[in-house]
Amino acid sequence: MKKIIRNFLQRLGYDIIKTGVPFIPQTKKDVEVKVGNYSIVMPGYNVQAVNYRLYPDLNAQFGRLAKTVHSFYPDMTLIDVGANVGDTIAVVKTQVDIPVIGVEGDEVTYSYLKRNRKLFSDIELVNTFLGEKTEEMKVSFEKSGWNATIIPGEKGEQQISFKTLDAVIADGNFNNRNLKLLKVDVEGFDTIVLRGAWDIIHKHKPVVFLEYNRQNMISIREEGLSTLMAFKDAGYNRIVFFDHKGTLILATSLKNTAEVKYLHEYASSPKNLIGYYDICLFHEQDDSLAEKYLEWERTFL
Repeated sequence: MKKIIRNFLQRLGYDIIKTGVPFIPQTKKDVEVKVGNYSIVMPGYNVQAVNYRLYPDLNAQFGRLAKTVHSFYPDMTLIDVGANVGDTIAVVKTQVDIPVIGVEGDEVTYSYLKRNRKLFSDIELVNTFLGEKTEEMKVSFEKSGWNATIIPGEKGEQQISFKTLDAVIADGNFNNRNLKLLKVDVEGFDTIVLRGAWDIIHKHKPVVFLEYNRQNMISIREEGLSTLMAFKDAGYNRIVFFDHKGTLILATSLKNTAEVKYLHEYASSPKNLIGYYDICLFHEQDDSLAEKYLEWERTFL
């Protein structure tokens, strides 16, 4: 029967190919998902519940980054913006036990983050949406409750309060920490959030790790590239690109403007073959840290 069906489809120009990727149905029930050394509770409809089952080493490159930064700055603290249900914290804590300030705006997701907090030590949590400035804004939500994507606009159904990351850190009296690693994953708002963290970036010179999701950015008219290039004026040198599976693509200098622009334009094209980039930025004083990290990452190619 399978052969008959396949022959029929081939006449129409189609074929059946086994991908090796199992189908894992989503569920409305809570599920426990193994992330590194931890079992994280999350809603079954959260896409990460499926992703971590299919790709157990998802986000592992960020855990290795945290461990490398810690080897240079043993008193470091991680700021995790878009902490979701705590999965990134689990990835990091599997590699190295460091203090974390987790920021998550979505109320449903934050409730799971609070539940998972008991698994970890030295965690501070903040429930707020972040932006370029402190303000009220009308927005619509997509994927609320797992990867909240904010669409600003006057036709928005909700009025949301935004704070800058600089204000969150100041209000929480966290500025006395050695804030040496900043991760931002907020579904297209990433470069917007970074523009509201310029005091932290200039004072602490953290290694910055962000998602660069051009399709989400385009939908909210966020250009992004000028924010990336502004890091050069803040003393940053190395920029590293990963694909959406965490595989190293390219490491270069921010001085190589053309290379960075080409990669930006590729991700901006509807013809691109990746979901998004993860981008890592290193201050020039951390060139040796960047080299050590890249040497490690190249062993996974």
